[in-house]
Amino acid sequence: MLEILVAYQVPHDEEQGLSLRAMADQLREPGWWQRLNTLPARYITFIAYEAEAAELRQFQPTLIPGLMQTRAYAQEVIRIGRETEEEMIAQRVEARLKRQEVLTVRQPPLRLHAIITEQALMLEVGSAETMSEQLDHIVKVAALPNVTVQVLTLAAGAHLAVHGGFEVLTFAHDDPPLGYIETLAGELFLESPEEIRRLTDVHKHLLSLALSPRESIKL
Repeated sequence: MLEILVAYQVPHDEEQGLSLRAMADQLREPGWWQRLNTLPARYITFIAYEAEAAELRQFQPTLIPGLMQTRAYAQEVIRIGRETEEEMIAQRVEARLKRQEVLTVRQPPLRLHAIITEQALMLEVGSAETMSEQLDHIVKVAALPNVTVQVLTLAAGAHLAVHGGFEVLTFAHDDPPLGYIETLAGELFLESPEEIRRLTDVHKHLLSLALSPRESIKL
């Protein structure tokens, strides 16, 4: 597209040129997730959206969010009920760790605002060593300038998201926001303005109940 602009002498600034080059590079180079052959199609679609998102707001009531999981923690979580599916387990673990590059390697990095419950922090996944490493890792990730982590404590009581977690992806360009929910039956995408507004309102409600980022790290 940049070459077309130049050929037709269409005015464009340097920033537009860089953006167009980045888009062209992405089109020429297939995403790494396209090589995942043992994962559900909808999950792969989510990874693709996540890789393009500018911001991710999420609430995770039971587990540490995937973008903040250590290898050991991820292995324990993914292995539950799938002990004999070694290839799938390995691919899911590697995919989860690769996804985390949106926070540190990608430029500009994804802005993440995660709300985690105290229950998720207390739930022992694997050994005590695994949990200790995982909690230390959350502190390190939360120190990134593009990441905000807040904890919803048990003292907060019942809230609007007691039935489960959710994520809202927003994009830098004109693409509309996208909601995402993981269920026992599979992945669910939400696209209507009403659904996105509802998820956004619930996220704001949870923020009003959660500890501040500084208090969350102290916890």
